[in-house]
Amino acid sequence: MNNKSIAKPSIAAVLALTAALGPAWAQSSKLSLPAQTSGAEQTLTGTVGDSKCKGQTLDRKAVTLLSCTHLCTHMEGRDYVMVTKDAVYVLNGHRSDLDKFGGGRATIIGHVDGNTILVDSVSSVKKHN
Repeated sequence: MNNKSIAKPSIAAVLALTAALGPAWAQSSKLSLPAQTSGAEQTLTGTVGDSKCKGQTLDRKAVTLLSCTHLCTHMEGRDYVMVTKDAVYVLNGHRSDLDKFGGGRATIIGHVDGNTILVDSVSSVKKHN
């Protein structure tokens, strides 16, 4: 059997496979962990929302901030975010804890790296007397 006749279909198969899987390989992960988490631990308080609505109230009937956050994070795969008076941070980690505070205010303890917080804990906002 001729080696050239075997090589051509093999090369064609590899090229076809590469073309088919290329877009999947090129997509970035939905979870974007910070490149480094060497930042000091910080405590931030704000509204826990999703990366689409960013804690904003919507003008749609029967849609609350809680239901919007749940829909966007669970059905659309959006990231949780914390909206403070100064910035919007993407929250990574502790998703089951963030579920409890979606659409509401919370205190997050974590390591800040740019606009991302690697979450260590999530708790209720403490009221000051």
